This record gives sequence, C-alpha cells and structure tokens, in this order.
Amino acid sequence: MKAEKPEVNLMEPLLAEKNLRREWLRFAGTASAGAILFLLTGKTKELYGQSLQGDVGILTAALYLEHEAVAAYQAGAESKLLSPGVFKVAVAFQSDHKYHRDGISGVLKSLGVEPKGPEKKYDFGHLRSEKDILRLARDRENGAVLAYGTLASNILTKAVLNFGANVLVDEVRHRTVLNAAIGVPNY
Repeated sequence: MKAEKPEVNLMEPLLAEKNLRREWLRFAGTASAGAILFLLTGKTKELYGQSLQGDVGILTAALYLEHEAVAAYQAGAESKLLSPGVFKVAVAFQSDHKYHRDGISGVLKSLGVEPKGPEKKYDFGHLRSEKDILRLARDRENGAVLAYGTLASNILTKAVLNFGANVLVDEVRHRTVLNAAIGVPNY
C-alpha cells in the first residue's frame, strides 16, 4: 500500500505575488477611471457612488472608453499598415467595442440619460507600423480592463454589473491576444 504524500500548494508564493499585483492594478485602474470621469464630468464623487447616479457616472466613463476604442481600431484599419490577418482581428475587436458602446448607450437611455457621442477627433499619435497600431490597441484594451475590473465592485444595478462583467471578459480576451501579438507576456 502506497503512503499518500501530503498535499503541497506550490502556487501559494505565486498567489501572494499575484494578489499584490492585483491590488496595484486595482489602484491604477481606479486612478485611470477617476481621471477619465473627471475629464468627462469634472466630478469624481460618482466614481464610488454606490447609487443609480454612481452607475450613470461609471457607464458614462465606460462609454467614453468604448468610443475611443472604436476610433482606435478605425484608425488602424484606415492606416493600410495592417497585414490581412491582423486587419481581420482588428475588425472583429472593433465590432465587439461597437456592441459594448451600443449596450452601454442602451442602458443609459433606459436610466433616462442621453448618452454622449464620440469625440470629433482622437489623438493617437503617429502610426507608422503595424506594431504601433497593435500597441495603441493593446494600451486601449489594457485601460479598459483596468477600468471595468476596478469599477465592477462599485456598480449597484445588477443588470449593469452583468453587462460590465461580460464586457470585461471581452476586454481581457482582446488584451491577451494583443499582448501575444506584440510579444508581451500575459502574466
């Protein structure tokens, strides 16, 4: 009869480091979302509102991120710098962001708020290569992951939270694919 070996959790040190990283990302995401909210409304109180008004503030900030992502993918597509495979992925990701944008707009309308449209122009710098475009897209996706991940715990309305959770899954998937495309580790 074999003696059973005691169970050892080899992941414990990694989990401790991961939790520290998660706390740092949560802080960075909150700061980013707060800055965006301040730029959009001049207020940060709604960021942690835990109220319907707080949800509106969070949704307004998320809508801005989605408008910006749609525009970033459009700039990449129009640049003529993308290889056919990357172009196809960019169009698919842009489609996801349009879905997110439309969903957020619909929720805002259902809450009696007229959603803001996109900015007339976004400054994405000089896009000279496919890698520049991939970095631009990855940076937008990373900002969205941080914002959605951080703000999810502050959403009061269950339907808004469910939608936000689904959007977060898309944003993480986008960031993961883009990190792999530019050679950045996904850990």
